[in-house]
Amino acid sequence: MLTYFTSLIVAGIVFCATHFGLSVSTTGGILWALVALFACQIAISLLMRRAVGKVQMKIQEIMLDVQKRLEAKQQHFVRHPLGSPKMMMQQLEREQAAGLERALQACDLYKPYYLWNPFLSGQVNSMKMAFNYQLKRFDEVDALLPKCVFFDPQTVAMKMVRMYRKNDPGLEKFFRKKGARLRKDACVLPVCLYAWILLKQGRNEEALKVLVDAKKKTSDETLIRNWEALANGRPKQFSNAGLGDMWYALGLEEPKMPRVQQQYRFR
Repeated sequence: MLTYFTSLIVAGIVFCATHFGLSVSTTGGILWALVALFACQIAISLLMRRAVGKVQMKIQEIMLDVQKRLEAKQQHFVRHPLGSPKMMMQQLEREQAAGLERALQACDLYKPYYLWNPFLSGQVNSMKMAFNYQLKRFDEVDALLPKCVFFDPQTVAMKMVRMYRKNDPGLEKFFRKKGARLRKDACVLPVCLYAWILLKQGRNEEALKVLVDAKKKTSDETLIRNWEALANGRPKQFSNAGLGDMWYALGLEEPKMPRVQQQYRFR
């Protein structure tokens, strides 16, 4: 909002300076004002992109540090096991939770730029929602979901899971609007998730159709294996384990072995 307001003020000043100060014609003054308007918008956009990029980089550095710490702990446990795999998983979860808390705090650094970019708050809410989802703070997740923009498979899948958990009748519509329309491999996680949900609801034929439609856009191995299992009447062989941490991060199934959850990247 401030970007447009500031640009209009600059354009007004330029018009007055050229038309009244330099005796430029009204048409000429308007043309110079338009040039100033667009130049100001471009300049502010570049400055905001740079400032927002610094905050994004800080969050990425936090998540990269968390990833390194988790991997180091996991490797240490493999070399020097001091307890059960369950204890190891608890240690990893505590380490990850601490990092996610730091990332959530860093999201507040975006706030000064909300007035300059009307779309930024929705993107930041999506990040905060994803971090809270990993921390299993589902009340916070549900409060943030209406304020989010769904621009990637991860956030789409998280909303789908919450809708499934709450028996929301709008789940299919949301999937068709956001998940099924994703291109190429981006559709894999939402499609496999929705097929999993349909199987849980006993809607095997619909699950197969969803996979058939998605198979036209991607050759992902997990999706293809699931399609083959349903096409051959073997729904018990359906498994999203091949999606790895993308799948397990949704919290619908537990991994068989301890693993480091993936680092989330936001654009």
